[in-house]
Amino acid sequence: MNIDEKITIFINNLNGRNIFLDSFFQIFASDYLIPVICALSIFSLWFLALDSKRLLNNQKVVFYSISSILTTNILVWIINILISRNRPFISNPEEINLMFYAPTDPSFPANPVAIAFAVAASIILANKYLGYSVLLISIIFAFSRIYVGVFYFVDVLVAAVLGLIVALLVRKIFRTKIMNNLVMKQIKILRLFSLA
Repeated sequence: MNIDEKITIFINNLNGRNIFLDSFFQIFASDYLIPVICALSIFSLWFLALDSKRLLNNQKVVFYSISSILTTNILVWIINILISRNRPFISNPEEINLMFYAPTDPSFPANPVAIAFAVAASIILANKYLGYSVLLISIIFAFSRIYVGVFYFVDVLVAAVLGLIVALLVRKIFRTKIMNNLVMKQIKILRLFSLA
C-alpha cells in the first residue's frame, strides 16, 4: 500500500464516527453545492462593483474564470484518457467506506476540485475576500471528496495544483494586448445590450 492510499484510507476512515461531520462532508461533497457557489460568485463579479473601473476589472476576471474552467476541463479530459485511475472504493473496497453514489469516470485528477480551484484563483484577482472564501470552500470540498470515498488524496492535490496553474496561465494570456482588446470588445458588445 502506497502513501497515497494510506492517507486516503486514514481520511476516509474518519467517517462513521460523528453524524454531524458525516452530514457536513456529505453536503460539501455534493455535485451541486460547490458548482453553484462558484457560479454565483462569478455572476456577482459580473454585476457588482463600487465603481466602473472595478466593474470592468471584475468583468475581465469573469472571462478569465470561464476560460480557466474550459481549459481545466479539457486538460482533465486529456489526462483521463491517458491515465484511467480507478476510484478508491473500487481499488480498496475493504478499506474504503463509500458515503456517496459511485461515480464511473476516472479518479485522477479530480475534475470538480480542479474547477473549484481554478475559479477561486481567478476570483482572487478581482476580489480577494470573495476569492479566498471560494478557495477555503474549495479546500473543504476537496477534503470532503476524500472523506466520502470518491477520490484519492493525490487526485485532489494534483487537481488543486492544476486548477491554480491553469488560472494563472489564463490570466497571463488574457493580459496580452491582443486578448485584452478581444475581451474589451466583447464587454462593449454586451454593454450595448445592457448585459454588462
